[in-house]
Amino acid sequence: MSSRPPDADPDREVAVRDTGADALGGQPEPPVPRSHRDADFSRAVLEDLYRYPRKRLTIAYILWATTGLMGGHRFYLDRTGSGLAMLFTMGGAGFWSFVDLFLIRRMTRAYNEDQAHRKATGKPPRALSFMPDLDGATLPPVPEWAEKRSGHGRLVGDVIVLIIAGIGLGAFSQRFGNYEPIIAVVALIAITLLGARWEALAHMPILRGFDRWNHRLRLFYFTNDPGGPLSLAFRQVLVLFAFFRKRVRAEAKLYLQLGAWFTIIFTAFDVLQAVSFGGGGISGINLGVFFLDVFQTFLTVYAFATPIGAILTTHLLLERRDWLIWALSAVALVSIAIGIGGRLS
Repeated sequence: MSSRPPDADPDREVAVRDTGADALGGQPEPPVPRSHRDADFSRAVLEDLYRYPRKRLTIAYILWATTGLMGGHRFYLDRTGSGLAMLFTMGGAGFWSFVDLFLIRRMTRAYNEDQAHRKATGKPPRALSFMPDLDGATLPPVPEWAEKRSGHGRLVGDVIVLIIAGIGLGAFSQRFGNYEPIIAVVALIAITLLGARWEALAHMPILRGFDRWNHRLRLFYFTNDPGGPLSLAFRQVLVLFAFFRKRVRAEAKLYLQLGAWFTIIFTAFDVLQAVSFGGGGISGINLGVFFLDVFQTFLTVYAFATPIGAILTTHLLLERRDWLIWALSAVALVSIAIGIGGRLS
């Protein structure tokens, strides 16, 4: 993220556009900054995020047919909890997945009805349900928590957490011979760095979804204090004790979605590889090892993506200079390499 222009007014507020009908049929329009210092909150990005898209029944059925055993259709329909349950049980040994064939139409209708209700009542769309009801208010030009989370002490603490997380991820992956979580975290770092800079990313198949997810993550941290380095380092554990809080659930849901989609992608590749090259095809897969690998991949991505993603996003929102964001990313990547090398030696 580029540094603030010299002529930028630090006291300028982010205006909320008038609520009224637009080309999409009367939905309230999102808060849009008068200044375009931050590409994450440009008019185009916010208008894209503040859409109220309907889920398509055809896509839901396609996902059921291709990733039904892993809950892909339920993740698509914003049913993260039950999607995770299907992922870890392979669709309830296939039975749950079969039952869902008759439930998909109802789940799709329920999602679309809720989305329509949100649009009619002026609430944020489901993907941004964590956003406060602005109701004509304004967003500040920088996060309200910016002053509290700035300073050299915060930077040092974040570097320490990145080093610990990176080394832990590298050592864990090398220990169990599973490098898929590293691929997922490296992809997260790349998406975080490029999401606001490379416009083409928002128009590429599959990557477009990850780009939108990353913008939602930034918007979440803009409106919610990410906390200090210590809380970020243990956020994955602390969430178990405060899951009843809406903010905690919203943050966990974002990272659970990331871990689930990467796990589905990796698992699909593993299955295709077994069918194409493995002896005996699917029947030759050791189910115990397979389930352990799925659980391990998901848990590792979630555990290590949370602090790394939160720290990088926090510093992006603090409008640090570009070189510092790249340096923090390099710290995470080098630490991962050290973790792998340490186990090898």
